[in-house]
Amino acid sequence: KWGRCVYDNICKFLQFQLTVNITACSLACVGAAILTESPLNAIQMLWVNLIMDSFASLALATEDPTPELLTRKPYPRDQAVLSQTMVRNMVLHSTWQLLVLSALIFGLGDVCEGHGDECTGKVYVDYYGSIKSGRPGAYDMDGVEGVCPPVFNAADAATAHADGSPLRPEDFCAEAHKGGGGCSQHYTMVFNIFVLMQIFNEINARKIHNEVNVFEGVLKNKIFLVIVIGTLITQVALVEIPGLNTAFGCTHLTQDQWLACLLLGASVIPLNVLFHLVPPSLFPAGGGGIPDDDDDDEEEGEEGDKKNE
Repeated sequence: KWGRCVYDNICKFLQFQLTVNITACSLACVGAAILTESPLNAIQMLWVNLIMDSFASLALATEDPTPELLTRKPYPRDQAVLSQTMVRNMVLHSTWQLLVLSALIFGLGDVCEGHGDECTGKVYVDYYGSIKSGRPGAYDMDGVEGVCPPVFNAADAATAHADGSPLRPEDFCAEAHKGGGGCSQHYTMVFNIFVLMQIFNEINARKIHNEVNVFEGVLKNKIFLVIVIGTLITQVALVEIPGLNTAFGCTHLTQDQWLACLLLGASVIPLNVLFHLVPPSLFPAGGGGIPDDDDDDEEEGEEGDKKNE
């Protein structure tokens, strides 16, 4: 019973960790390619790594065995570590997280003049919501026709003044956008929702055999509850405590913004039920198993033992 429990706990941890990895790496790559910077800064990624590695291993690897473990058939010798059900959960959850985070990054945040999170000047692009964009100023202003002068090109007279000096200073876009990309409510919401999705998905990761009720037995694991609640409280502190939030590149969020973050973060739990409608057979299994060569060697060894007898 304990052997099956340890194996299942390892699979639960892998399912959670790989989901976070897929989302974080994709987000960082897309941000670097399009925005020229990652939406999550280095210290935020360190916090995500702490959740993903240390806390998750303690939370998911401390599940006690249940009598139901012995009612299930043993794993085959060639069973892959990542089952089709686990791969399905990882792919669908990471896809949903990337869709939500991409919509927040590129579909939220007004392009305007102003300081902090308020638009005090002209609004160039009015996106959904009423907060100021936290994207890099150069990215936002380049997309506004006629606002950002063309980049200097010595071979093009239209990009320079009569005296030959560049028509567009190097810091034009950042200055026009008042810096951009700093401690903005826009990027704070992106970071907050990303972390909250991982916290709630940690509950989903407790089940790896296509179970629908992910809350079954959750109150029996005190360590899991302490870690999840402690992580949630710490995340609130990182966003709301002055000085600490600045170190993490965050700023204070309003009640409405917190409500939106919690709803989007918790959305992974009801969606997990919908994901069960997708057949696991559509996804490959991977990782582990006994290679064919090992099986052949073992069979030859058994035949040799029989001959010696």
